[in-house]
Amino acid sequence: MNFPRHLSLKLPRGSLRSLGIVHDVLIAACSITVAMGLAWGWAPLLTYWQIWALILAYTGLSAIIFPLFSLNRGAWRYASLLDVLSIVKAVTTINIVFMLGNFILFRGAYLPRSAVAISWFVMIVGLGGPRLAYRLMKERGLTERTGNSHNSSFPRQNVLLCGFNDNADLFIRNARRVYQDAHIVGIIDEQRKNQKRQLHGIRVLGSLSELQTILKKAEMGATPVTELIITRTDAPPYELAAIVSAASPFKIAIKKLPDISHAGAIKNGSEIAPTPVLLEDLLGRKVVDLDVRTVAKLINQRCVVVTGAGGSIGAELVRQIAMFEPAGLILIDNSEFNLWAISRQMIDDFPSVSFVSRVADVRQGERLQALFSEFKPDVIFHAAALKHVPIVEDNPLEGIETNLIGTRNVADAALACGAKAFVMVSTDKAVNPTSIMGATKRAAEAYCQALDLSQSDTRFMTVRFGNVLGSNGSVIPLFQSQLQRGGPLTVTHPNITRYFMTIHEASRLILHAAGIGMEDRAAQGQIFVLDMGEPIRIAELAERLIQLAGLRPHRDIEIKFVGLRRGEKLYEELFGAGETVEMSGRSGFMIARSRVSDIHLLRRNIEAIEGAIHGGDGSRAVELLAHVVPEFTRRADGLASVRVDPQQARLPEAFDG
Repeated sequence: MNFPRHLSLKLPRGSLRSLGIVHDVLIAACSITVAMGLAWGWAPLLTYWQIWALILAYTGLSAIIFPLFSLNRGAWRYASLLDVLSIVKAVTTINIVFMLGNFILFRGAYLPRSAVAISWFVMIVGLGGPRLAYRLMKERGLTERTGNSHNSSFPRQNVLLCGFNDNADLFIRNARRVYQDAHIVGIIDEQRKNQKRQLHGIRVLGSLSELQTILKKAEMGATPVTELIITRTDAPPYELAAIVSAASPFKIAIKKLPDISHAGAIKNGSEIAPTPVLLEDLLGRKVVDLDVRTVAKLINQRCVVVTGAGGSIGAELVRQIAMFEPAGLILIDNSEFNLWAISRQMIDDFPSVSFVSRVADVRQGERLQALFSEFKPDVIFHAAALKHVPIVEDNPLEGIETNLIGTRNVADAALACGAKAFVMVSTDKAVNPTSIMGATKRAAEAYCQALDLSQSDTRFMTVRFGNVLGSNGSVIPLFQSQLQRGGPLTVTHPNITRYFMTIHEASRLILHAAGIGMEDRAAQGQIFVLDMGEPIRIAELAERLIQLAGLRPHRDIEIKFVGLRRGEKLYEELFGAGETVEMSGRSGFMIARSRVSDIHLLRRNIEAIEGAIHGGDGSRAVELLAHVVPEFTRRADGLASVRVDPQQARLPEAFDG
């Protein structure tokens, strides 16, 4: 009679465990019987009842001691060397206790010493052998089922592992237990001692330098490699870059394993899924832990406003702020679609957080005053800005009104409603600015610094950092869209460099700096500068992105240099020439101490700039902006008049790394 597959004979776990206990007790009885038979000869077993009494006592003692060593707590299909060690401990204990008990009670009568040694050996083999055999049988069966049940609509991946280590061991075992559309072809490893070794029957085929030969042999064997999986989870960026560079000519996908080095992190039956190597993995940035206590103190049960809430930085700030359970969130953005998108995320991901969405422009001073008067926010994160240098160069009035006048409007509204803290998101382009965008952000920084020192009711903090990977309109999405079209990838200059960090990291560090700033009154009027690490060549970034796509830079995909844009610098800086730098005492950011203008003089200058904007006089507005930011320099053609040496663009030696 044929049963459906889902009704095939399958005992419950409790029954399997009971069978395991019965098996172990029977093995104990058989091992002492065999040992007695070999020691005495088989004839005495038919004559002396005392021998059978000893066999019965040994079996009973084994049944009592086995549970003490948890021999049947784990599943046989996951039997390992640790289980064998437990068996050895249990059998050794049984034999020692039995021998001592017999000697004390019966002076060793009817118990040959050789019988104890024979029983010890036979029982270890009898207990351990079936467990390991069952595991091998299950793994082989799963491998066969994987091949037989493979879905032909999804071609199976032929995988080459990079790294002979514990993670490779765990991944191979997991791949054999859990259904995966993957066939492991072999392993490559750089250490000479690992060459020609095997891991669960899978050979080390060579080193990374031999990759071309290994791939050709695999293709000739009808198993062309489609994926290379990096097993080392703590591989440094330069090592990842070398692997990506070596594999890119062969157009194979590059992936890496999650951190599976701790066995406790793996659940029985769950699949260890490799993830693609991302551009962020090649940047070499240190992960900075968020100071949860100070951020929670700043946000928890407070009313928080985020301007530019639908933008890249603003939306990530909203998501992270929501995790600290504010009393309420006011999301402000002038884009209806962006505001709708972040509102949907809040409803789906943070249903318990109360929030309101308001379409408003930071250039509308009266509108902001009314909103802040209505909701009485405690903390304001000001992320709204026009950030693209060429666009602001072409639209100077809009750029100045948004970035400078808009910041003034939000800051004044925060002061009027009695907010505890105001945090402005700034940029490294505000340092020695050569663009209107950079000058507007530096002027906005100056206004916030002056407000911070002119009163004590509201704390005004500025956080400065560089480019953000993956933000709207940034270079990475541009490169990705160009890559999808087949290239070329356009870079302005071969030597142009920028500081980079991820959206998630930038937002975390903004919260981190804001929380610390509220506790550190000594930093009043100063600027928090996020530690951006080392600057990265944009051309190198383009090359890495092409390689991650399994293609070859300058061969499969062209990189085209199109020249610097208006207002653009070759090298960005994090600190201005007149600024002094201090370590904050906390990882992740530093403090820049710069000149602070008089608040009344600043207000008059900003009002004059506002008058020029209302009059539509862009030249006058830019001229007045240069009075507020004297370090702002431009050439007549709009290109930067300042070229910073790359060595000068680096942080002082004390802050390297």
